[in-house]
Amino acid sequence: IVQKLQASKELTTLALDSRRGFPIPGEQAFPFPSLFKPPANAQDEEIMRNYLQQLRQEMGVRLLERIFPNPDGMPSKWWLCFAKRRFMDKQLTHTL
Repeated sequence: IVQKLQASKELTTLALDSRRGFPIPGEQAFPFPSLFKPPANAQDEEIMRNYLQQLRQEMGVRLLERIFPNPDGMPSKWWLCFAKRRFMDKQLTHTL
């Protein structure tokens, strides 16, 4: 069973990993092209990348608060039922 501290480290690493090349609006791999306009210049592109990185970090923190609500660091059984399900054609590589 993954503990809260280990999960936090993994999510932080994932959010900050620039090698993964998370796409931004205007790039072909961006999942929601119709919702955002592409950046007009390099400065706007950097701002968008920083914003999305901050969004990933905050989502990780909030997700951990939901999955690990107990002070003992054990995950919520209710959230564990979703660990093996697919979402947006993605599946966790290892379960909690």
